[in-house]
Amino acid sequence: MAELREAHLRYLLAIYQLGRDDPDVGTQAVAKALNCAKASVTKMMGILMDMGLLVRERYGKICLTDTGFLLAMDLLRCVEVLRERLPAMELALTEEEAEEYVRMMAMNLPGHCRNRLAGRP
Repeated sequence: MAELREAHLRYLLAIYQLGRDDPDVGTQAVAKALNCAKASVTKMMGILMDMGLLVRERYGKICLTDTGFLLAMDLLRCVEVLRERLPAMELALTEEEAEEYVRMMAMNLPGHCRNRLAGRP
């Protein structure tokens, strides 16, 4: 598999979280969640499909593959762990700043560190 970049992980996490609320995730919902153009989502969907991380079903429904699902689930767990540990750093961040920071940090950690935070060997 090609190297996962922050953008790939951001899209996987958005699709995963949207799918928890509504299993019928489409490009428009992803574009709205990520505040980007539908064309950008369509392009990234092609990249993620080529990487084997998602499939596109009938009527444009987007579904994560098992691999994509596990990656997104682990990433969300990393975000949660970092969110729990962030207050100890006493950075005086707003809630929005803290959320953005932990997501950025989780997405930029090396894979072995994300695995460790997610509780995988």
